[in-house]
Amino acid sequence: MKFGILGFGNLGQALATGLILSDSAGAGDIYICDSSPEVRLLGENDFCSPTTDDVNVVIANSDILFLTVKSHVFEALADKIDKRKLAGKTVVSFMAGMQFEKLQPLVGDVTLVRAMPSLSIASCEGVIGYTKAPLAVVLVLKKLGLAIETAPENIERFMAFSACGLGYVAYLIDAYTAAGETMGFAPDVALQISSLLIRNALDRGDFRKTVKAVATPGGATEQGIQYMDECGVYGIVAEAIQRAYDKMA
Repeated sequence: MKFGILGFGNLGQALATGLILSDSAGAGDIYICDSSPEVRLLGENDFCSPTTDDVNVVIANSDILFLTVKSHVFEALADKIDKRKLAGKTVVSFMAGMQFEKLQPLVGDVTLVRAMPSLSIASCEGVIGYTKAPLAVVLVLKKLGLAIETAPENIERFMAFSACGLGYVAYLIDAYTAAGETMGFAPDVALQISSLLIRNALDRGDFRKTVKAVATPGGATEQGIQYMDECGVYGIVAEAIQRAYDKMA
């Protein structure tokens, strides 16, 4: 099976890495389209993939075309697409905020799938929400991590909660690490402790139970938890996710 990737930024590179790591694609099975000569050189050298700045070349050489560019970039490029070459193929859009009714006329008579992945598809541990898709696409997505089918009207929720969520969790871990540095820990030691604490919490599973177990009445942990409650940390996190969703919706 041949894959085309339109746009080879962070998301496109994560997808290519995951396709190779999961054995969904080998050398020469991925065709890359990007306007940047430097990015195309990266695709050729690091991924051993044919590259071009002509979207129709990628279309002609792929069975499944992944759209990993920003929606406004794709809209500007859409007029250059030869819909005759694309007809009958499968197009998987990773573009946020580009609903079916807006995207379908731009790609023509294709099987269109919308999906929202996190960048962790690069290690095949991503979270991917996807709309109804052909079996071949489903099998590919499931190799890239936790892939969950959802209704079209819910796809932006996956983007806000899981794809954007990777950034939110990384932000919170970075904040915790920075707090350790402020207390006098060396940066590498602070990061090591933060990373281990995250793994420890994940291993315990029941997060609320863990909070109760550590934050014993009258103890130091309870003071920290109470302060976070006073600052409305739960509400801040919920509002951050909602704002991401509102931006796309």
